[in-house]
Amino acid sequence: MSTPPLNTPDPVAPATPAAATVDGGTPADAVPPEVALNRRKRRRRLLILLGVLVTLIGVVSCLLVRYLLRPEPLPDILTAGVNYPPHYLYTIEGVDEPMGVGLSPDGRKLYVTEVSGERHIKIFASDSGKLIRAFDPPASTPAERAPVYLTVDALGRVYVTDRLQHTIAIYNGDGDYLDTVLDSKTTLSGYVLRQAGRLPEASIYYYNINMSGVQYKLSGESEWATAPPPTQTTWSPLGISIAPDGRLLVTDVGGQESRVLVYPAVLTHIATRAVMPLEPTTFGTLGSGDGQLAFPNDVVVDSKGRFYVIDSNNGRITGWDINQQYSFSFGKGAGTGSLNLPHGAFLDGKDRLFVTDAVDHNVKVYNVAGDRPVFLYAFGEEGQQIGQFNYPNDIVLSSDGKLYVADRGNNRIQVWSY
Repeated sequence: MSTPPLNTPDPVAPATPAAATVDGGTPADAVPPEVALNRRKRRRRLLILLGVLVTLIGVVSCLLVRYLLRPEPLPDILTAGVNYPPHYLYTIEGVDEPMGVGLSPDGRKLYVTEVSGERHIKIFASDSGKLIRAFDPPASTPAERAPVYLTVDALGRVYVTDRLQHTIAIYNGDGDYLDTVLDSKTTLSGYVLRQAGRLPEASIYYYNINMSGVQYKLSGESEWATAPPPTQTTWSPLGISIAPDGRLLVTDVGGQESRVLVYPAVLTHIATRAVMPLEPTTFGTLGSGDGQLAFPNDVVVDSKGRFYVIDSNNGRITGWDINQQYSFSFGKGAGTGSLNLPHGAFLDGKDRLFVTDAVDHNVKVYNVAGDRPVFLYAFGEEGQQIGQFNYPNDIVLSSDGKLYVADRGNNRIQVWSY
């Protein structure tokens, strides 16, 4: 009988592979199908949420970089490149045929001119519409004045054109009278200086074309003096605005003139009233051809220094380069974006040109940032209800996106907003 070799292991059964498990020991092939499906759905949801989170982080990073490169309010950044009409907000009552509108530098005061009733210039609280004050040129009656357009400089001074007086009256932000531009090259203060030989601070003077002479009282004197009336000129200022660099822009529709006058920025930048010769440059002539104008109601300048003249009686807008040379015209004719009787205008910081069309009873908006203007949209329609216009004449836009429209035929100011 044979004996097994020493140190030979006992035979054992073959090893069986361990079954794959999940959830701490449950075999995978034992997981119900609906449970496996739910787990796959959860994984997909987690991947989707992770993708959204990564996208949001990317967007926020882009906004941060955009802000660091060019700081702007968040709404302006978010709506960059997006153009849509504004919506109606509220109405400011208590005006008789409002013609011109303007805002104080801080946006809290709204200035409005009237051409009916007492023909006042009125100050309203821009947010509530509450009347703050009404004011007028000194020594004038309603029959002697017709304030039309106005603009406000960076120091808060208000410049108002007058169709009856053929002047530009200048006031401080509270409506106190400061001076008058008598013709294209003469201020009342400068005229009194030449007549009196001196003009101390706090001197008082006033004049209108119906008076027999200029009345003035020099500071420190008790008696009023009278100077001969200035020589009458044919100039008749109408539209008025201030360019981004502070230049004063005026349209002149007097006599055979239809032109634009451009005054240097020193006129609006100095802290006291300018007693100096006025030396504007001019462009445009009367007519309907290229480089000609017919009763221009307003003029504005874009961020590149280009001029846009509201060529009212020609039913168009003319564009001029930074050297005041004619470039093109647009808006005349029929179809989308065409104009009928454009009057007031405003150009915002995005180079959107807002134009009131008195006969179409709406406001048309153009993008003028590129080489050629592009029509964006119009808002408003003819009527007397809210959101409707009746011969709108002027418009101004606040820094927070509110638009104030002089709704002349409805005797009100309509406020819209983005």
